[in-house]
Amino acid sequence: MNHKMIKHSNIKIIDFIPAISGLIGKVALVTSFAFVWAQELNITTPNFVFDNVRIEVIIGSIITLLVALFLPNTSPAGTLAPLIVLIPSMVSFGVHPFILSIMVGCIGIIVVKTKIFNKLILLSNHIGRSSLALTFGISGIILSAQKLLSFFGNQYIALIFLIFLLILTYVLLLRYNKSWLIIPAATIVSIVIPLLFGISMDISVPDTTLSFNPIYWWNDMWGIGFGFNIVTIIKTLPFALFVVLLWAIDTVSIKAVIHTAENSSEKNEEMNLDTSFIIVSLRNIIGGVCGGAQTSSLWRSFLIPLYMIKRPIRSSAILLGILGIIAGFTSIPIKILSFSPLIWTVLLFGIFIPFVLVGIKHLRSTQKITQKIAILLFSATGVFVSPILTWLAAVCFEKIEHKLMKLNNKID
Repeated sequence: MNHKMIKHSNIKIIDFIPAISGLIGKVALVTSFAFVWAQELNITTPNFVFDNVRIEVIIGSIITLLVALFLPNTSPAGTLAPLIVLIPSMVSFGVHPFILSIMVGCIGIIVVKTKIFNKLILLSNHIGRSSLALTFGISGIILSAQKLLSFFGNQYIALIFLIFLLILTYVLLLRYNKSWLIIPAATIVSIVIPLLFGISMDISVPDTTLSFNPIYWWNDMWGIGFGFNIVTIIKTLPFALFVVLLWAIDTVSIKAVIHTAENSSEKNEEMNLDTSFIIVSLRNIIGGVCGGAQTSSLWRSFLIPLYMIKRPIRSSAILLGILGIIAGFTSIPIKILSFSPLIWTVLLFGIFIPFVLVGIKHLRSTQKITQKIAILLFSATGVFVSPILTWLAAVCFEKIEHKLMKLNNKID
């Protein structure tokens, strides 16, 4: 353990900001994972989504608390937001969520221990990062819009007013460099506005028994078994590998935030990426065994506000773990944060629109017209076909471009 970090265990009021933002983001993301899996697999088991969110939040929060206490410079294991938009494709291809969780965890441990993960971080260059940012951002916006339209039905005025108010809020937060407050802001607005238009929120907690039994979850709740057959494993493998690639891309974007927010008093606060992704890998395995629907990564909705307010990981992570355990066992916070307008507006403004803004920023900074065309073409391929093709095309394009550049230099 890095003993220099022990001195950072003092908790301040400001540490609640990333903790609360992280909890809101977690519930929204896990709910969306469980909801989309259930929808695509035609799961009609009562309270499937609610119970799944509870076990995922409790598991994640217990791991977060333990890691914060014993490995203070390690990131909490969160949820891989970009993967939500891939769930329909995964289901149609024959991917099994249990096999996916186990394979991601095992592959993750292998690539971290063999240092391949560090090479993956370097593999995705400007074209790949820009294309995937636009792909996941646009796909996420489309998905969020569909879910919001489905929820509000013919109450278009309420939806328009909600989106308008959130756009205004987001623009103001961007202007004053407070964009990390968008998740708490979206939470408040997405609860208040529907209530003002007469749309009630069901906060009644189902009378269900909390279970972490794998057989109960995969046989009774999911109704699909464990998926132990060679065909399912082969079909799941490319998506498991792609998840690990997404970890690398996610890491690049989060590291950029960390370096820009660093100050002199916190230079010892270095996130241990290897340890963080070992924890993320183990989190995937534990969650999968217990019936969880999410796929884990770094906890983005926690880390971004954390580094914006320039606080060490440990203090806020302890609060995050405690708040998550309380929310999971008491259930009512989970029920409130699972309100459909809240879920999809938090994802829309907290995850997907920022993805698009990052992609546009990279696109504008691109000098060559051929690279701009490639980014747009690969992004469209990702939205309408598959993000895996986006990444493969971007890597091939960058390799060819690099070889042509070297060839031209030799000719000159």
